[in-house]
Amino acid sequence: MNNKTQITTAALIVAATAGFATAGSLELDRAYASELKADAGTRSVLNQGNLSNVEISVGVRFGLSYNSLDGSALPDDDTTTGFQFSDVEVALEGDVTDNMHARVSFQFGPDNSSSAAGGTAVLEDAFVDWAVNDTFSLRVGQFIPAFSAEASTSEFNTVGSYRSVAHESLGTPSWTQGVEAQFGNDTWAFAIGFNDGPNTANTAYNGAEADFGINARFDFYSDSDMGRFDDQTSWRGSAAGWRVGAGVMFASYGSTNPSGAETDSAFFTIDGAYEADGWAVRAAFYYSDVEDTATTDHSNMGFELGGSFFFSDQWEGFARWDTIILDDDAGAGQTTGEDSFNFIALGANYYFVPESHAAKFTIELGVSLDETADMTAAAATGDMGTGVFGANSSTGFFQENATEDGQIMISGTMQWLF
Repeated sequence: MNNKTQITTAALIVAATAGFATAGSLELDRAYASELKADAGTRSVLNQGNLSNVEISVGVRFGLSYNSLDGSALPDDDTTTGFQFSDVEVALEGDVTDNMHARVSFQFGPDNSSSAAGGTAVLEDAFVDWAVNDTFSLRVGQFIPAFSAEASTSEFNTVGSYRSVAHESLGTPSWTQGVEAQFGNDTWAFAIGFNDGPNTANTAYNGAEADFGINARFDFYSDSDMGRFDDQTSWRGSAAGWRVGAGVMFASYGSTNPSGAETDSAFFTIDGAYEADGWAVRAAFYYSDVEDTATTDHSNMGFELGGSFFFSDQWEGFARWDTIILDDDAGAGQTTGEDSFNFIALGANYYFVPESHAAKFTIELGVSLDETADMTAAAATGDMGTGVFGANSSTGFFQENATEDGQIMISGTMQWLF
């Protein structure tokens, strides 16, 4: 084979090899392009119009509780103790658009907002906030309506392991479904909403809920640092400031399908707080008026006074007194004896990281000064229907048997957020 023939043959071999390689490369490129196109399409569907900044947060409160009372039919069963989760919350938040922010949260603990067993996921928050302009926004979905300051404060940001009986009976509407308009400026905030009434989370529109509910709240602040009141703590070095507010909620039942007893319920609250360098005080008044054709009309009220003080950068002491006064009308059927019930809470918090709720240990002593046995089952449920005693109690107290006088509750709670 001469040189010319060799060169020609080599050229043909190289050309053929290059052709096969190119063909293989084109097939791979087409496959990669198809996969990328499909992936891009999927991401486009998932994130279309979304800023893709979804954040996941988890909050857990777990502890040991001891309760001394005669809470059983057996006379020697006067002690209840054990471990439990108070809260196990998983939340997702993110921007839908540049002026819409959404939140969805699930509760896995024995939370008082649901009768579901602990460990079962229960939907709590599911709403979007649409910032129409700098001073006006709309909240749409399922949320806790603006009514009382403490109801709008996360349990992870409270100073104690448990909330007060007065608040849980008369001051917390729990979750509802509806629309709420929110207005505000540097030193004031106002909200007004239209909803399904208190304690109606995850209900169908033709289910067990009010015909309609209306809520409104106004807050006035000493300065523009409104965020300091998102919790009940005032860290060392904080500037002095105050907040005062009032809320109202009205719900009407029995005029639409499914029809029940015709009932009109009205709730009012006035509350305030003062925070300074390492200490804080807060107070609240609650009032309810229920007009029910099936039972006797009644009006109940409650008071709450609490405070906290930092002994060091990480140790905080707190105290709270609250009372609930039930309507003693002979036909109201809420109490079999005394009409006023008083409760005291004393305790301390240790913050593993100063100025952070991320890891916190709380020890609390609760004392019931009066016989909770005198409260009937209806009164123990609370006018807003959230419940204040019994299993998974959000107050830490139980309803006693008759003739029992007072009870003591001790708890230690570990909290972690991430």
